[in-house]
Amino acid sequence: MSASDKTKINKKGHLSSGVYVPVPTFFTKDDNEELDLPTLEKHVDYLCSSGIMGIVFLGSTGEAVHLSNEERVEVIRTGSKLIKEKYPTLKSIAGCSAQSVRGTVQLIKEAANAGAQYALVLTPSYYLAWTDANIIKTFYTSVADQAPIPIIIYNYPGVTQLIDIDANAIIELARHPNIVGIKCTDGNVGKAGYLVEHTHEVDFTIMAGSADSFFPFLAVGAHGCVPGFGNIAPRACVQLQNLWNEGKIKEVQELQQKLIGSDHALFRFYGVSGLKSALEKVRGYGGKARNPMRSVTSDEQKRVLDGIKVGLDIETTLENDKK
Repeated sequence: MSASDKTKINKKGHLSSGVYVPVPTFFTKDDNEELDLPTLEKHVDYLCSSGIMGIVFLGSTGEAVHLSNEERVEVIRTGSKLIKEKYPTLKSIAGCSAQSVRGTVQLIKEAANAGAQYALVLTPSYYLAWTDANIIKTFYTSVADQAPIPIIIYNYPGVTQLIDIDANAIIELARHPNIVGIKCTDGNVGKAGYLVEHTHEVDFTIMAGSADSFFPFLAVGAHGCVPGFGNIAPRACVQLQNLWNEGKIKEVQELQQKLIGSDHALFRFYGVSGLKSALEKVRGYGGKARNPMRSVTSDEQKRVLDGIKVGLDIETTLENDKK
């Protein structure tokens, strides 16, 4: 499809601007590490009442790589059912990443049958030496051609052997009628601005990948964020988006500056284990990540909690204001 055709594209779906929270997958606290679906429901219910636009299941925060296909379906079905019944305007997004087109399409079909409305798809990376821009374009195009639900590209070099999808490849893929957006966990604000400039005539939603870069991404024309920090402070993340929409740039800048340190503490210290440890203390649930990921110590938990205090205080104030 040529660049001149892009205004004629009829997309199969639209991803609204705003905040979409990537949730953890919870496990029982015994040695069996079974899925804890009631806790998942509790957490999704809490988040969906905060003003977010939707939930991402089975992303990096959701330990998708630690689950069987059967468990993946259970998680998607449980969370999507709650959203459909209690929050029908919100969206259910499922991580659906495999190394082959066939495997990825199969995961997407299973996710769609379980209630997911969008699929978040990582770049294949196992055969790194033979994975170039053309392979990546072919992969996403083939997946999108066959997928029963719209695709969101997931660019996360940190988990794909440092593969960072070429901006021009993304621009070409954005013209596909079944590719509706991208989660930019590369943190590259300049690249995001370039994507905005070259996809503004296409219905293509560009999302920051973490709360610490939310405002910079919005400033170059991006549309929202998929912040792991939203698990602890969803209202604070929504407030940043709302202030931006209202044109209150100084307030956005001030809020962003306050959230950077908290976002860093929640994830950069101990990853998913740090998040779950914080949730355990703040929300009364969280548990542990699956083996081989280790649990944090009590001293490490305190380090995380001290680090997120500023963001958590903002969240508490916003939550109390709603009561």
